[in-house]
Amino acid sequence: MSTKRAHEEEPVERAGAGRVTRAPSANGQAHAPERGLLALQRGAGNQAVSALLAARRSARSGSSSSSGSPSARASGATRAATAPRYTTTDSGLANVAGMLSSTLGGTAASATGAVTLDSSAFRASVGKALAITKTGTTVELSAQTYSASGSVKATGPAAAVGNYEVGFLQTVYGSSRNFYYEPAGHSPGLLARIMPTVFDDRKSVSDTCSVLPVRDGDAGAVPWYGPETVVPFDAAATSTKATSMSDTPSSTQDWSVGSGANQQNLVRTDGKDRFRSWLAVKDKATASAIMLNWADWEVDYTTAVSFNSASPAASVVTPAATSGAKVTGTGDGSGGKWPLHTDPVANDVATIVNGNW
Repeated sequence: MSTKRAHEEEPVERAGAGRVTRAPSANGQAHAPERGLLALQRGAGNQAVSALLAARRSARSGSSSSSGSPSARASGATRAATAPRYTTTDSGLANVAGMLSSTLGGTAASATGAVTLDSSAFRASVGKALAITKTGTTVELSAQTYSASGSVKATGPAAAVGNYEVGFLQTVYGSSRNFYYEPAGHSPGLLARIMPTVFDDRKSVSDTCSVLPVRDGDAGAVPWYGPETVVPFDAAATSTKATSMSDTPSSTQDWSVGSGANQQNLVRTDGKDRFRSWLAVKDKATASAIMLNWADWEVDYTTAVSFNSASPAASVVTPAATSGAKVTGTGDGSGGKWPLHTDPVANDVATIVNGNW
């Protein structure tokens, strides 16, 4: 089974979440965000927190009052309109500071030596219709090619930026491609209709994974989907890199099982694959990636088959209305799931299960 699989969906894009800025309290005391930074400073002893506090106080002083001018406000609106779709950093401290005040986003990152990661133009799409390939002995059911792409800008100390790479990860959450066979002119008896898996001798073949969920991609290329998706950042204060991935899940099975009087022929198929892919960055020295965007997608393999015994390649395979592939959701960050970072991969746990139906 190939799991890193050797109408058009509209790509879906979402705006990133904005940050919240709180004004100082009327009595001039440190408000909640600043108290949070003070507590963080006492607990962590990090000099960067002092720099962040100083920048906050400077922004609120009279010498900085021009920041409230119409021209400054207009500039801020322009920045907001052109902001990257999703932004995060590799520093927990910088992320906390950024949440407390949008005006400190850049200060927070630079003060902590963090690398800021801006993703943009993330897209995921797949054609709907199943592709059906027929030969004299086999039939292949395949999705059209799923593709995802995005661009990431890394900003920070040049040496730190140069330690990062961007790529794609993918995990398989469901995999079941089922092929159903029966003898020519088959008419099941009463017991076979009541409990077909026990009393009927119609055969089924399921192309599935023995372990789920499972990492998808090339064995040994952990945690990435494949080395072709991985692009290193330049060792520069700002480096922007684009990457993409593609996947074409498929399964090939025989038109018939058994032979002679025991031959059974394909009459229908069903099953579904479910995936999530992530655009991510990773420090080359660590195993864990930082998720920037995600996309869920699936493939439905439901068809009806009219077998042609005289010429199997001329058999008619009719996809159901529900069959084919589609992107079912996209978003920022990890999306509430975490990709598997280790082997095995789906191809290594692919298995064929023979049964009755």
